[in-house]
Amino acid sequence: MIQILKSISVVAIVSCTFAYIGSKTTTEPFATFFIVSTALQFIFFYFYNSIITYVTRMKLEKENLEAIRLINTNNVLINCEACKKLNTVRVDLSTITQFECTHCNTENILNIEYKTIIKTKIPKNEIPSI
Repeated sequence: MIQILKSISVVAIVSCTFAYIGSKTTTEPFATFFIVSTALQFIFFYFYNSIITYVTRMKLEKENLEAIRLINTNNVLINCEACKKLNTVRVDLSTITQFECTHCNTENILNIEYKTIIKTKIPKNEIPSI
């Protein structure tokens, strides 16, 4: 609430200053300059806040897309198919992953396979007697 009152008082002071200078240098009345300068300030700040909001939203969307890209990327340890030595490979689930073995320089392609299994349900408090 205090911030709003400060903003309104700054707008009023600026409008009064422009209105005073305008009314002293021309034949137009004080009220005309006051109303016009107040309206121009509100229009300016409306567009200024709209631009700031748009830029902030674009930055946030860019950061979110980068976070999603990082979430889809993982490092895994995989054996080379040729020499069977261990390699650290960055896996992006949205693309085909290829890597060159650090030991034998063989080009490998990572094949990701999805498979479902049934979850085993262990009965509670029913321990079989031996």
